[in-house]
Amino acid sequence: MQRIRPSKPVAVFGAIFGLAILVFGVIQMKDSTSGFLWLWLAAGLGIIGFNLWAAFAKKGATQVVEHDNTR
Repeated sequence: MQRIRPSKPVAVFGAIFGLAILVFGVIQMKDSTSGFLWLWLAAGLGIIGFNLWAAFAKKGATQVVEHDNTR
């Protein structure tokens, strides 16, 4: 099994992009009490968390490739 992970700069950029999405959504919907704001927050936090996990966790990977060596 081989783990494929993004480079740390790419993953950190993804986390910064997720933060930008989060801030934009909060500013645009700050007067809203709809459920969409909570969905937006959850998505933004998910993007940030996934990218930081992929960048810094020992087993963080965005893809896992399994080889079948039964030949």
